[in-house]
Amino acid sequence: MNTLTTTKKFWLSDIDEILASIFLGLIVILSGYGVITRYFLNAPSAWVEEICVVFFIWFTFLASSALCKNNELIRIDYLLTKLPSKVASFIDGVIQPLIMLFCLSFMLYLGFKLLPMSKLRFTPALQVSYVYIYAAIPISACFMCLYEIRKIYVYVKTVKGSK
Repeated sequence: MNTLTTTKKFWLSDIDEILASIFLGLIVILSGYGVITRYFLNAPSAWVEEICVVFFIWFTFLASSALCKNNELIRIDYLLTKLPSKVASFIDGVIQPLIMLFCLSFMLYLGFKLLPMSKLRFTPALQVSYVYIYAAIPISACFMCLYEIRKIYVYVKTVKGSK
């Protein structure tokens, strides 16, 4: 029973990394297929490029949320190194996640607002609705919001534990 809960926790906490890896692998495989059919078989497939673009969009947003989870987003640490450690820790543990949550709330709101507008638009070759493509925006924003809330929770728990 204990193994089941740890396995379930693994899948839930790493779903964005797993999906981003799958999309990246599919991009590589499909791009190779596209090169073979275009240059060696002289029969290019229009759908390959379209699918690769869709997978790349999903890969980009899911990889961004994975980077957010692992605290590996690009940032400038110069100011934090010049501040006292408690102030730098507070900025890193509370202020920065709150700023991210503020920005992500716009990404989430506008992402959901974009979905109904994209119902009427379809990809040229496969006729797939852009709703399925643009859904990557609010889904990744939800992941990133959860990770930023978790950062604040961990910081508060650490501060309470050290007192």
